[in-house]
Amino acid sequence: MASSAESPGRKLPRRLELELTPSCDHGCVHCYNVWNARPGDAQHGFQPRAEPDLDAILALLDHAVASSGVEHLSLTGGEPLLHPHALEIAEHACTLVPSVSLVTNGSHVSEVVAGRLGAAGLRQAQLTLLAGRRELHDALKGAASFDDTLRAALRLRDAGVRVQACFVSTRANAGQLAAVLEICFALGIKGLSYNRMSAAGAGVHRISALLPTVEQLEADLRVAERLGRQWAIKVTTAMPIPPCLLRWERYPWVRFGSCSTGSPTPNLVLDLQGNLRACNLSHQVLGNVLHEPWEALVDSAYFGVVRSTLPAMCHGCPYARGCAGGCPESAFAAFGTLAAPDPLVWLALSPEQRQRLALPELPLQDEVALP
Repeated sequence: MASSAESPGRKLPRRLELELTPSCDHGCVHCYNVWNARPGDAQHGFQPRAEPDLDAILALLDHAVASSGVEHLSLTGGEPLLHPHALEIAEHACTLVPSVSLVTNGSHVSEVVAGRLGAAGLRQAQLTLLAGRRELHDALKGAASFDDTLRAALRLRDAGVRVQACFVSTRANAGQLAAVLEICFALGIKGLSYNRMSAAGAGVHRISALLPTVEQLEADLRVAERLGRQWAIKVTTAMPIPPCLLRWERYPWVRFGSCSTGSPTPNLVLDLQGNLRACNLSHQVLGNVLHEPWEALVDSAYFGVVRSTLPAMCHGCPYARGCAGGCPESAFAAFGTLAAPDPLVWLALSPEQRQRLALPELPLQDEVALP
């Protein structure tokens, strides 16, 4: 497989997320999709355009892989299986790279779908499980999907696809991680992505109601350390939890992640028009892979801005270089500037300010004074 030469000092991506569609038939209360931002929001304005036909999509995939040398593709959305050609795209992707994964809400994984994905060689599917109780999970997902998720996990497992669970920590599902891990153990799921809520997209308007506290995160991580180790379920964090808030070394079983945009090899996101973004929480288009070389895209000035911009409170912190202050995109979504603190950090340091963020119908960046 041919790939273009890497520019000095900057690596081309090894992972690429492909957003198949903005459509979704669930209504997660914490939804971070940036195209759901409201007028007046800092992230408002990014809207995926009309989808090209299948031949154009496959050609885009061929070009993106050949020109970048990516080794892993993740198919996301919205709900990717709502795309009319989702299976054809997945099957083609599996012929291009050694590793392909799918992030799905589980409501469209029939036995036929699972069988085709398994036969294509899909490496992993991620399914969201927000609670051990059907009623709570369904309420947080905005759809009757608990049973769908469990059926999807079994069908994918039987088709030879590794399943990873995703748990999004919010104030509304505090104390539910143990039950979710127990379900994972019963179903033979050996991996769980633990994500604290992302303050982006429409979710930025529910920071006050849903953003978890540090105490809740610590309680969850103690559960992950104990039950994950006991049942050999690998637990990773995708959304960064800054080490200034809690001590990572207390949870050696958990693999902590930091902001990928601030790393030398970010997890880039591609839409079906060829538009490239720094991550799935970002609304900023870096350029188009069909018209610009990868070397120029990965050297975009935007990465330099993110990597050099830290909240004032983080200056001098020994963790700052690797931490990037938490999630810069969440800071931008909530406060309108990358120089703002991650809302998780801001509320941890000023918990009395939570009610000032209880403005579900107003753009927060106009109403909240930065510390």
